[in-house]
Amino acid sequence: MMPTRRTLLALSAAGLARPALAQRRPMAAATQLGWLRNGEFAPIIVAEAKGFFEAEGIAHRIMDGGPGRNPIPLVAAGQAQFGLATSGMHLIAAKVARDPVDVTAVGALYQESPSAYLRLASPGDPEPTPKDFAGRTVGVQAGSEYFVRAMCRRNGVDEGRVKIVTVQANAEPLLVGRVDFFSGWVTNQAYQIEQEVAKADAPAGIRGKTWQAIRLSQWGLPSYADVIFTATKTAQENPELVGGYLKAVGRAVRFILESPEEAIGIVSRFPGQVESAERLAWRFRVQNPLHSSTATQAHGPLWMEPSVWADMSTVLREANEIPRDVPPEAIMTTRFLPGASPA
Repeated sequence: MMPTRRTLLALSAAGLARPALAQRRPMAAATQLGWLRNGEFAPIIVAEAKGFFEAEGIAHRIMDGGPGRNPIPLVAAGQAQFGLATSGMHLIAAKVARDPVDVTAVGALYQESPSAYLRLASPGDPEPTPKDFAGRTVGVQAGSEYFVRAMCRRNGVDEGRVKIVTVQANAEPLLVGRVDFFSGWVTNQAYQIEQEVAKADAPAGIRGKTWQAIRLSQWGLPSYADVIFTATKTAQENPELVGGYLKAVGRAVRFILESPEEAIGIVSRFPGQVESAERLAWRFRVQNPLHSSTATQAHGPLWMEPSVWADMSTVLREANEIPRDVPPEAIMTTRFLPGASPA
């Protein structure tokens, strides 16, 4: 039987469709980390290792950070499609810098910043408050002094009674008694403190001590950390890529929270990863709660509230770190997140 004209048209259409589907290339995307690949960036590592990016049609690769590799200008220049900003405040400052950078925050790995002022204490000591700064020395990294002053202002502490000194990111000044409080992350330097005080040959002054933290986000300075951002142009021109990327990372966050032991194994075996499984297990105990908030319970992982962005901007403006407030809609959006309401 000779094929009919309708059959020929159907076969022709099917033949054209198959090559079109087969030839559809994955969307390329690179993530510029803020530092070397370690457990801090577990959601990105897990999303790649578990094939979550691939499931969204994304061919993904990780670009390590390190000294001299600021993710913000690198992403803005197109060297990577996504980046992780240590703090959302860095993105706000970049938006109104003398040479402004046009980037947009699209999600936040950590709902509460790990930033804190750490101190040594004996087990059972009461938790510190900002009022404990009075008459003490606070060690901070260069350029971050304004956080101490902001915390003092917001918590009724006389700034004149607080001595601020510049230190490096290593907790040694706290361990040797040079400072009473040390600016660090509860997910990083707190581990160093635990290791040092537990050593058999630890100095008597620190042996058996523990660490306590005055967390910035819990004392009037809320901030998102490891904020996922992209060039504004990418967000406008490739929404499918941005949405798929966030879906993959959000899926990885849920996996880490639901299966932390399996996630530790995945991250510890990932190529180029620099932390041991033991170190990752410690990190996850401290870090995993930071992925969750009341907002993520309602909307899903990576969610961001405009009110937090507005407060971050206010902190920077009050400290004269930026010339004017940056409205939330000028720096962030939740429209690409899986939990966003349809437009």
